[in-house]
Amino acid sequence: MLKKLINLIVLPLITLTSISIVQAAEVGKLNEADIAVSSRANDVKSNALKEALAAVFLKNSGSPSVVLNPLIKAQIDEPEVILTQYGYFEQNGDLMLKASFDHQRVIEKLRQAGLPVWGSQRPLTLMWLSVDDNSEPTILADASQSDIRDDLGQQSANKGIPVMLPVMDLDDVMAVTVNDVRGRFTDSVFIASARYQSDYFAIANIENQGSRVLFSISLFNKVRTNGVLQPLVAQQGEVSDNQQAIKRMMNILADYFISQYAIASTGSNAATEVSFSGLSNMTQVVNVEDYLRQLSAVKSISLSQFKGSTATYSVSLFSNINDLQRLLNIDNRLSQIDTMGSVESFYQQQTEATQPTLMYQWLGQ
Repeated sequence: MLKKLINLIVLPLITLTSISIVQAAEVGKLNEADIAVSSRANDVKSNALKEALAAVFLKNSGSPSVVLNPLIKAQIDEPEVILTQYGYFEQNGDLMLKASFDHQRVIEKLRQAGLPVWGSQRPLTLMWLSVDDNSEPTILADASQSDIRDDLGQQSANKGIPVMLPVMDLDDVMAVTVNDVRGRFTDSVFIASARYQSDYFAIANIENQGSRVLFSISLFNKVRTNGVLQPLVAQQGEVSDNQQAIKRMMNILADYFISQYAIASTGSNAATEVSFSGLSNMTQVVNVEDYLRQLSAVKSISLSQFKGSTATYSVSLFSNINDLQRLLNIDNRLSQIDTMGSVESFYQQQTEATQPTLMYQWLGQ
């Protein structure tokens, strides 16, 4: 049973977008999972609920090893304790059980176990993927109808890793060729990626060579460092089929993003202040507070000042300020305000014990 939980397939959280300009992804349904079942018998239902809860823990932590933790395993063995509802439905001729759990208690259990928590705000990756289509290499487009496209969408959903494909319209076709992708010519891909509002882009290849399938993937931030694009991750390997290639590539992306955005409690008492300007009504204030509370780095918040159109919050953290900034910087509803050299920063006496206020323009509703 434990091995089955580790290898569990989490059903879709998101789907790939079919538009060329998108917003940063917010992953939903983190408290529920769908499990294929053979019948509605009580013993089948009992095992399915355990699988569903394991899926929910995986979604909210990101690490497959989460189900090996004694506290988490004990909770998985008693899913009814935090079960909120369940029901049955049919999908492609299969009987499915849908189960929902108390999300707050899931997060509390992860925190209690000292495990990382991954919030709903997750970076979006644009993937330029070359594949063999009828023995001819091609760049996989969002509108492609192929098994590889379906596998990528499924793995993206399973792992809660938002991924999009280029639309491959005339602009893309003129900008990027298959040779650019297979040769990993980053400059042309970097330029073509600018029209897509993703946080990262990946250059990936799947090549069929007889009974072997070779794959490679390199992940890039869309910001040049000293004028040079350096891969954050670059791996390659050999697998048995295309499905395994997609699975391995998504595992590579998941490992990187979990290391950057899944936050475990350090046990420290780190705190800072965050200011949001551009708040013209109370609805926006409420939305900002809801947004802050769901961030995996945030332990608690309190409004310390509201002046004009700017609200300042005292924020208590599970980890450190750098973790908080990484989370804030992937949300396109925010634009960081640079206060270096301003009058306010000159008069603000900052010491090691007094952290600077993080300042953002709120662009959301």
